[in-house]
Amino acid sequence: MTTPVAEALLTAEEFAQTVDRSGVRTELVRGRIVELPPAMTKHGVLAGFIHAALLSHVLAHRLGFATSEGGYLLARSPDTVFAPDAAWIATERVPGGALPDDAYVEGAPNLAVEVVSPDDRDADVAAKVADWLAAGAERVWEVRPRTRTVTVHRPGAPPRTLGDGDTLTSDDAASRVEGFALGVASIFDQ
Repeated sequence: MTTPVAEALLTAEEFAQTVDRSGVRTELVRGRIVELPPAMTKHGVLAGFIHAALLSHVLAHRLGFATSEGGYLLARSPDTVFAPDAAWIATERVPGGALPDDAYVEGAPNLAVEVVSPDDRDADVAAKVADWLAAGAERVWEVRPRTRTVTVHRPGAPPRTLGDGDTLTSDDAASRVEGFALGVASIFDQ
């Protein structure tokens, strides 16, 4: 009879040292590396468009940092590191007010944006949204190109789904500064 061998779980620091030359994106989920196939080009265009809109608002009002594919350390023991398609994080959420050069930001951004790919499973998307919110994200956008919708998730409230005729606002982006407006249709018309 054999005794099962316990799987060694990685820390965020060990994960950061892994080198994958295959071009496959990865995230760390509860200590285990999860491979993510490269996103389709349109996925990148949509994520880039959203990032640009967030970046413009964040910079104009000196709110903090807008990121794309930047890693956030959401949990320890076991560690979880996600890289949203786009995000913004307030300066006060970043220790010392500056992004580290050699580590992931610990904690969730104010807003995490996940563009759903055709091969993403709904259960996996729902689990990721729950993880973002549990780690302290104020908003999570679930962007679905196939249905041309953006579902805004917030802690302790039912999700709200917006379509082509709707506009994402500062409140939807977890910004306390008015003036952010992004038409849902404009995201998908790229």
